[in-house]
Amino acid sequence: MAQPLNESGAEVRIGRVTLRTPGLAGMVEVYEPAEGGTRGPTRSAEGATSDLLRALHNARTREQMTIEIAETRPVELGVDNARRGPSGEPSIEVDVPAAGDDWGQFVLATDEAGAVSWHLPVDQDNAVDASRGAASRTYVVPRRVVEAPAEGAAGARGVASAVGKKVLKVVVFPLVDPILGKVGEFFAHKWELRNRPYGLRSFTPGNYSQPLGEAIGEEAWEGLSAGPALLFVHGTFSRAYSAFGGLDPGVLEALHERYEGRVFAFDHPTLADTPVDNVDWLLQQLPASANLKLDVVCHSRGGLVSRELARRAGASGNGARVEIGRIVFVAVPNAGTVLTDSRHVGDFLDTYTNLLQFFPDNGVTDVLEAVIAVVKQLAAATLRGLDGLQSMLPGGPYLSALDVAIPAGAKYYALTSNFEPDAGSVGIRVVDGVVDRIFDGKQNDLVVPTEGVYRFGAELGGFGADPTPRLHVFTGDGAPVHTRFFAEPKTAEAILSWLR
Repeated sequence: MAQPLNESGAEVRIGRVTLRTPGLAGMVEVYEPAEGGTRGPTRSAEGATSDLLRALHNARTREQMTIEIAETRPVELGVDNARRGPSGEPSIEVDVPAAGDDWGQFVLATDEAGAVSWHLPVDQDNAVDASRGAASRTYVVPRRVVEAPAEGAAGARGVASAVGKKVLKVVVFPLVDPILGKVGEFFAHKWELRNRPYGLRSFTPGNYSQPLGEAIGEEAWEGLSAGPALLFVHGTFSRAYSAFGGLDPGVLEALHERYEGRVFAFDHPTLADTPVDNVDWLLQQLPASANLKLDVVCHSRGGLVSRELARRAGASGNGARVEIGRIVFVAVPNAGTVLTDSRHVGDFLDTYTNLLQFFPDNGVTDVLEAVIAVVKQLAAATLRGLDGLQSMLPGGPYLSALDVAIPAGAKYYALTSNFEPDAGSVGIRVVDGVVDRIFDGKQNDLVVPTEGVYRFGAELGGFGADPTPRLHVFTGDGAPVHTRFFAEPKTAEAILSWLR
C-alpha cells in the first residue's frame, strides 16, 4: 500500500525500505517478489525499453525489489538539508536490504520523464560501498522532479511509456559469474574477450548491418593490397555493425564501387584494451606480403585507434606495410571527453544508456550489455581494467603521447555536432542539462565536445589554421546526438565527397 513521503526529511519506512526525502513530497510504494528471493527484471518496466530489459536478462541480473514514487512535487524548505550526491545535486537517500555476500547490487532509476540512471551503493562520503556483511545498502538518487512528456511528444521517443513517476529497480547479480568467474578487477576485460573478441570482417552492402561478416583471412590480404582500401573502425561499447548500421545501403554500394570491393571493418575491445593494444593486434594479423593503402572512416573512440594506426604506419615489423591516406573522424574525442574521468564514469554510462533509450539504433541490446558489464565491475568498487575508457581522458597520458605524434602524411576530415534538444524532448533535456554542467557549458554532442573533434594536438591545431574545407559542424535543429551521425544524410554526403 502506498505511503506518503516526509518532505522535511524524516525517515519513512515502508516494508524493508527506508527513505529520506527532504524537499520532496509524494507517495511511495514497494513491490517485492511474492515468495521472497529475487526474480527476473519484469516488474515496473515503465521507462525501460524492451532492449534494456533484454540486456539485463542476458547479463544474468535479477530484480530484488522495485520502489515507485508517484505524485512527486518539490517542497521549499527553510534550510535545504538534502544530501548531495556525487554530482553535487540535492538528492534523496534510499536504504534497501543487502542481497547477501554472494551478490552484487545496483539501482536502475527512471525519472518522471523516462531518463535512466545507474546508481551504486555508497557510504557517507559517496564512495562506492562494496563491503560485505552489512544488512543494508544506501543509494543516493537526484531529487529533481521532472515533468513527464505529454503522450506522443518527442521526449517519449524510444521509451516504453511516459513514466510520470520515479521508478527505482533494485537489481542484483551473482558475484561469481558462471562463465567468467569473479566479478571484480578486470571483469570488463574478461567479458570483452568472450563477447567482443578481435576480428577483421568484410563490410558489404549485404552484411554491414549484421553482427557477423566474412572473416578477413590470410588469403584476403592480397586482394586488399591490390589498390586503395577502406577500413571502418567503431567506437566505445560498440561493434562495426552497430556503429555504422545507420548508413544507407546505397552509401556502402558507392564505396564498394570506388574501392573495387576493398572495404572491411575492424571489431575490437574498447573497455579494457587501449588503442595501442588494438593496433598491436591488427598489425599482428598482417602477412609479410601485405601492402595496405588505407582510408579510414571512424566513429568515437575508433578515431583514436585510427590515429594510433596512422602514427605507426610504415613497416609493421614483419615486413608488411601500411600507409594511411584519409581519415574521416565522426564524433571522435580527439581532445578527449571528461566523461571518462573517474568522477564522471557513472554519467558516461547514464548518457550512453539514455541515448539508446531515446534514440534507438542498430544493435541496442548488444551495446547495453557492454554498459552493464562496466556497471557490474564498478559495483565491485574498482576501475582497474578499464584502460580503454581511460584512453579518452583529456590531458591523460595516452592522449598526451598521441598529440605529439600527429603524422604528416594522413589527411584529416571531421563531422561534429552541437546537439540541443527540442522543447518537447523532456527526458533528453534532463540528460543534456547534466552533460552541459559536466562540460562547463561547452558545446557537445552529449559525449564529446564539439570542437574537440578537430581542435587537438600541439596548440590545438590538429586540423591546421583553417579546418573549414575538411569539416562539417551540425548545429541547430536536427543536429545529431553522438550515436546518430550515420542516420544523417549530410554524414553520408560528406563521406562520399571526401573519399572520392
